Amino acid sequence: ATLALLLAEKGHRVTALDIRPEFLEYASSRHTHGDIRFVPGNLFEVDLVPKSFDLVFANQIIEHVLDPVQKIARLAEHLKPGGRLVMTTPNGAYVRNGLPTYEAFSQGGGEFVENSADADGHFFAFVSHELTRYVEDAGLTVESFGFLETPLVNGHMKFRYLLPLLPQHVNRGIDSFILRCPGLKQFLAHQLFVIGRK
Repeated sequence: ATLALLLAEKGHRVTALDIRPEFLEYASSRHTHGDIRFVPGNLFEVDLVPKSFDLVFANQIIEHVLDPVQKIARLAEHLKPGGRLVMTTPNGAYVRNGLPTYEAFSQGGGEFVENSADADGHFFAFVSHELTRYVEDAGLTVESFGFLETPLVNGHMKFRYLLPLLPQHVNRGIDSFILRCPGLKQFLAHQLFVIGRK
């Protein structure tokens, strides 16, 4: 919701959609100016007007759905030609991740609650090759892919005790260094992101 408000304030026309109405109510209470429309509902069921957008930002959604391949294709349908899909999701290779990858989960069966709305509801996490392949399978060109949020930002692995002791620019510097190191970022980044273009 914060990103939606920022984009609207910068002059973009924004549709903010969330399955949790309380999130939209909070965002609406903070809205001061800009063209933004708040739509409660399930992104994959609601009939959006307009139907296509220059940018679709799917933040922490895809790990909550039963068929992510189909759902990514549905997200791509909402893009105008040349439009971009930006997705974030937990990193399945993160050192603190105890979840199976999506492919391992889907092969093993098991119960699943679609659209679970909190971290306890994650039944799987994606690894980089899965996520980029599914975006390409949806007919998009992967423009960018990367990792976000190391323990120096999220405080995992007891780093939360260290964070207040270090200047913020030191935390950010170490975080930035880790995210540039191929051998480290894959395992120490909590989040993945991918940008696909139609």
